[in-house]
Amino acid sequence: MESVLNERPPVAPREEILCFPRSAGPEYYPHPEQIEAFKTWFDREGYIVVRKAVRPGLCSSAVQAFQAEVLPDRLGFFERHASGKYERHVVTDTGFMKYPIMNLQDMHTKKYPHFKKRGLDILTQATIQRAISVLFGEPGRMVHTMYFDGNQTTWAHRDGHYIDSQQAGKMIGVWVAAEDIHPEAGRFFILPRSHSMPVPDEQGDPNSAVYKERMAAFVHDGPLDCVAPILKQGDMLLWTSMTIHGSLPTTDKRFSRRSFTAHYVPQSHQFQWNVRTHASKRSVNINGVEVILHGDDGSWFKRLRNAVRSDWPWLYGWAQILVR
Repeated sequence: MESVLNERPPVAPREEILCFPRSAGPEYYPHPEQIEAFKTWFDREGYIVVRKAVRPGLCSSAVQAFQAEVLPDRLGFFERHASGKYERHVVTDTGFMKYPIMNLQDMHTKKYPHFKKRGLDILTQATIQRAISVLFGEPGRMVHTMYFDGNQTTWAHRDGHYIDSQQAGKMIGVWVAAEDIHPEAGRFFILPRSHSMPVPDEQGDPNSAVYKERMAAFVHDGPLDCVAPILKQGDMLLWTSMTIHGSLPTTDKRFSRRSFTAHYVPQSHQFQWNVRTHASKRSVNINGVEVILHGDDGSWFKRLRNAVRSDWPWLYGWAQILVR
């Protein structure tokens, strides 16, 4: 593992960060059982919060499994959100995994059995399935997952520029707080109503510096509120694939921001990567939810590569060095 040191202090995306949008009136989120009010809020604001969506005990057990099985693995390679590549852990100077793991469903079951199961159990909870079904009008298919331990300070973006339903804008993101998120840990921020407001010249490569600068400028100088909801363990935030969001900078590195993320599309829709050449058609069923697999094993060479990465990570590491 390598340590992240001597980084410049990050800058908040806006001077005033709210806990609740001014445009929405009283501090109140409808529950999924209030079907019409729930849908109306979500359609208008582009996001919604569901309190106590997941049992705290399940959240705690998933974090404990991560700390026991995943974080101590100094040789393992995990698919990363920031690079899209399989990489070893980068650990902050306070001991947190800096970059989130992508696609828990593709993790090695025998090596990380409890973390994988509990993480996917969280993201397919009955309350989540109910909320997704209310918003889609049908069950959802889970196409992507992540786990955060520390905070990489994610840039402002729209998910739909990277991955979406075949009908653009129909995918829904799910973010579950696996612990009480401290105000200085780098909270999730969102721009309510941004799903219906374009950003000037936002087209182009969503991984480019130009894209990130334009989105950051819109968050900082634009007309919309920047909201970082207060989220307790088990709370859930849902948002549309076109709603602008990111994470605030961590101002005290002693705090983690442990959380699980998923993206759902309607069961009747396919999904599409906008930054990859193809989308996987392989899946598994978890708690009644179809979950897309992304582990690429379509040829004997790829299966061999995946086996080496899982079972002989030291050899895979040396191969990476030689290729470079």
